Amino acid sequence: MVGVKNPRRKYGPRRLHAGQWSIELLPQGAYEVSFTPGSCVVGFAFDPQKGTHAFASDKRRNFETGANTLALIPAGCDVFSCSDSGGEYLRLSGAGAEGRLANAQRFSDRVDRRAVSAAFSLRRQMLRAGQADPLECEALASEIATRAAQDLEKTGALPSDARCMTGFRMRRINDLIEDRIGSGLTVSELADAIGLSPGYFTRSFTAAVGRSPQQYIIDRRLARARALLADSTEPLTAIAIKCGFASHAHMTAQFQKRLGLPPSHFERRRWNQNADCR
Repeated sequence: MVGVKNPRRKYGPRRLHAGQWSIELLPQGAYEVSFTPGSCVVGFAFDPQKGTHAFASDKRRNFETGANTLALIPAGCDVFSCSDSGGEYLRLSGAGAEGRLANAQRFSDRVDRRAVSAAFSLRRQMLRAGQADPLECEALASEIATRAAQDLEKTGALPSDARCMTGFRMRRINDLIEDRIGSGLTVSELADAIGLSPGYFTRSFTAAVGRSPQQYIIDRRLARARALLADSTEPLTAIAIKCGFASHAHMTAQFQKRLGLPPSHFERRRWNQNADCR
């Protein structure tokens, strides 16, 4: 990659070579990049993102991408992308992608529940600096690429349950979660905000995002907590309460369960160490 002007957070990406795969985990943060990939690139956005981008063209367009979405960039496609906030992002490239996705056309903002599960597991591995299992990472990267290849064969129509989760409704839900992240927020309140019954909202949201509303809220709380841990000197207890966790212990349990590491691992003084996973 070249042309980086506003790199993501100062602790940088995690990188790992596993079999035929080159894997990068890019942290949340503002960025501006331009590059031309030498091989096909599969991307996975953990967070909602918005900014400006251009592909194989000088014409730049605003973009808004949902959380837990797949993207694909063919080899040789010129890319420009910038964002004031960015989002945590998984990027897969190398011979493994070429083998499954040769001659593939570019796509973005696709949701596949099996890809979501594999991406979350791969992130958990990548966060374990110096302890990631290359065999497991290789298998997970291959699973994500396989799901992307199968996604290319689809007609592009959303599953019926996901169709009602329009861009406007997703923005309304994301804004409400971010505004209320430090307080109790129920599925019924989210459903009411966009005029759906709780049951139908849960089915539609899960189909559109690949995670249940309850899981998604916890994901957003963890993302907010990680951002505060990287930038703030507040005590862990204060960060836990600010992010909607019942206590420091509750936050720690969720970090261990979903990320495989305690909150203290993500404090600024720790993250700078061992950015290379090998």
